[in-house]
Amino acid sequence: MPRYTRSGRAPLPIQYQVDLGATAASPGAARGAVRRIRVTFDLAALLGKTEIWGVNKGYGCVRSGVRVTCSLHDIDFGEGALLVPFNVKPAPAAGRGPAGNVTITVRSANAPTVRHTTRVIVGSPFLTARQNSGTVTGVRPGGEVRLTPAFGNKGDTDVDGGISVLVSVSDATLPLRYGNCRYDRPKGATKAQCDFPGPLRAGTAYEATGPFTAVADRAARSGSVGYGVWRTGDLDHRSRLPASAPRGSGAPLRLRRPVDGTRFTGVRLDAAQVGTAALDFETTRLNDLEPVGFAIKGKLGQVVDTQVPYPRSYGRSAVGNPTMWVTLPEGVSLVPVDPESHSGDFLYCAPGPKKGGPVACPGPEVGGTFLRVRIDRRVEGARGSISVASDPAVDPDQENNTAPVTVEYLG
Repeated sequence: MPRYTRSGRAPLPIQYQVDLGATAASPGAARGAVRRIRVTFDLAALLGKTEIWGVNKGYGCVRSGVRVTCSLHDIDFGEGALLVPFNVKPAPAAGRGPAGNVTITVRSANAPTVRHTTRVIVGSPFLTARQNSGTVTGVRPGGEVRLTPAFGNKGDTDVDGGISVLVSVSDATLPLRYGNCRYDRPKGATKAQCDFPGPLRAGTAYEATGPFTAVADRAARSGSVGYGVWRTGDLDHRSRLPASAPRGSGAPLRLRRPVDGTRFTGVRLDAAQVGTAALDFETTRLNDLEPVGFAIKGKLGQVVDTQVPYPRSYGRSAVGNPTMWVTLPEGVSLVPVDPESHSGDFLYCAPGPKKGGPVACPGPEVGGTFLRVRIDRRVEGARGSISVASDPAVDPDQENNTAPVTVEYLG
């Protein structure tokens, strides 16, 4: 809990939250539910040090003296419930440091009794992370982007327990490098969790001894690598990686000091203070204009409308008027559409300048671009194309500026 202040900025009550979960006694056990659950909170140790606010009647909670008891609905195996029984804040007489323990007892009609102790501390750490400026550009497909975690504690209280760094990447993968880190899969990992022992003293900051290396996907145009810094005890089961997760094969990742953390920043949350940082990257494919192939679907003799997909990186490297040119598959003919004959922001493809040549499809338009054709006859294996011109100065790969257009005959 934050410390009490008399400056007119006394902290707001904080939600006290408890996650309840239920699992079967054995893997082969039948599914069921924990029934008639009662949760009791013993707050005796907090008398005079905290103030309890807003006992939540919506969860069936009532207060009697130093106890709050909540009667809950059944919890199915494999599911869970988030219980918010009351709000709590420090009393004026509470000094910084340990304030006592909340003892929780969970009883039910058909499951063992569970007891849990939560230690309450007045004053809080504030985890921060070093921020990164700019974006890494020019990364080749399959190339590497490195980010070295650095974090600190700007709060007024030490973190006595461990610290966890959770790393995630987008449009990239993480090699399984560090032996003290867990990864979400043995190949193609996109998440990692590295745990470090405490304490993390207030006013201190550390940097990792090595970077996390994100390997950009071959098809990536852009992506990111980032991390969050948490108190290990604050990680819920949805965020943490299991103990059985694959581990790295190399030396462990360590921390080193001194690091100047005065410019590190974080995010204040009710349940925890979290430091986050991310590094964006752009690959050499960012301006690689690449049309997207599509299929014309319909019955013989039918007039059909097909939306023409916009190419990837459209508008970044297209030359002049960004027109898509569609060569129709054999057996398919264009049906011109008068712009005044329909409403809406979308446009239709029109005949091109060359008779019998590709049709011109404008774009990009707010509502999209459509192609209206008639399927005149069935031609097995009929195949057309869609192409877009791009500026070689910014799009050196000119070989992927064309994609196929096919026909799927229905009925």
